[in-house]
Amino acid sequence: MHPLTALLTLSTLLPTALTQYANLNTSQEYNLRTCLKPNQPGKERFENLWLSTFHIGAAQSDAVFLPDRTNTTPAAFLTPSNTTAVGSDASYSQAFDLGNPVPWQFVMATNVNGYANWEPVRVFAGLGASSQASAYQTGGFFLNETGLQWGALGGFPGWIVCDRWHGLPQLFFHDNSDFGLYGVGTLPCSCADVNLMPEYI
Repeated sequence: MHPLTALLTLSTLLPTALTQYANLNTSQEYNLRTCLKPNQPGKERFENLWLSTFHIGAAQSDAVFLPDRTNTTPAAFLTPSNTTAVGSDASYSQAFDLGNPVPWQFVMATNVNGYANWEPVRVFAGLGASSQASAYQTGGFFLNETGLQWGALGGFPGWIVCDRWHGLPQLFFHDNSDFGLYGVGTLPCSCADVNLMPEYI
């Protein structure tokens, strides 16, 4: 295809894509903030952190946290997905507006840490299960009184924040399959159990 033809084609498709992206937002936008679960002395450093992203590859990031809410804190919203949350009539992807034309989403990286009882949360470009995210869970999210939940595996033991790989607190989740087999166990002192609370924009 001639470069000029490709550019003209792209210029006609981009407004449609952006309009469709805007129509995906089915909830009021919010930022996600940590709320430390009770009875975790000495872990106050994990309280009131704001979700952000840390680039790990093309169209891939890890979910991390910063101490301050800024104008670059990702705007989050739920958008319908093609999976069904257990005990729910509808299922949603946890999507993000990172300030570019492409929506991003939480990707629950199940089975990354074999036999571990916690796994990392990634943020990938695009929505739904793509070839890049086919081995990961992308649907099953919903909000309740304790914040963002994930119900794709039939119950959700919760979110974990750890000082791990990037020099920033990083988001993980208790893996429900291992939770059932091995129990939650004791978290390392560099980790804490948290809720992810929406702070509406």
